[in-house]
Amino acid sequence: MGFDILGAGIFGMLLGSFLSVLVERWDTKEGILAGRSRCPQCMHQLSWNDLIPLGSWLWLRGRCRYCAMPIHWRYPVLELTMAGVLGGYVARWGIPSGWETLDVAILFGLVALVVFDIRWMLLPDVVTYSLIGIAFLRLVFHEPDMLIGSIATAIFLAALFLLLYLLTRGSGVGFGDVKLAFAIGLLFAYPGAFIVSVAAIWAGTLVGVALILMKRATRKTPMPFGAFWAGAAVVAMLWPEAIAAASRWLTIL
Repeated sequence: MGFDILGAGIFGMLLGSFLSVLVERWDTKEGILAGRSRCPQCMHQLSWNDLIPLGSWLWLRGRCRYCAMPIHWRYPVLELTMAGVLGGYVARWGIPSGWETLDVAILFGLVALVVFDIRWMLLPDVVTYSLIGIAFLRLVFHEPDMLIGSIATAIFLAALFLLLYLLTRGSGVGFGDVKLAFAIGLLFAYPGAFIVSVAAIWAGTLVGVALILMKRATRKTPMPFGAFWAGAAVVAMLWPEAIAAASRWLTIL
């Protein structure tokens, strides 16, 4: 099991490194297939030994080999995050096989949404729609008995956030949140999707209040709610017993 977790962690770091390229090239004209990465400061093309996930950052002490400018901390953090997510998944459930491998794609998509929303304040359609498609396939082939309930939950949750979007004219929630709501409904059905949503709202509120108290934000500062939502979904996939516990608590109330 230890080697399985280590292997998953290494694979996660590779995925995290790839995701960092997707995120950083999203708002440029280069495109994700524009060739080898360059230092954003001196624009020097990076060698293979500059691109080893986490290892290069540690070896170079967080600075570019060519211009000595600091390498942003988000690169190693993203690599470690993906390593922790996949390592945690394997530690809980073992190496995925068959249609369970879709869970890896779902986790990657959720982490991608977290990073995109924090970095660019958007939830790319290509990620959200892919997540919806993969979640649907997972239901059809892995949990067919949950299909009808999950679709009904997805429609209701998306309709609820569409109403919020229309009432606030996009200032409260974005249309990307409406599409993410559909994906969350497919992934967790009832009551899991609503528990994940409430957890995301609470997390976003607490972070927002903390930022206001630290004078790092105001009440009008936009918050990446999709990032909290997708992050809560990752936690729920790794620890589904938290949803079960919350469901029992709500039943008692």
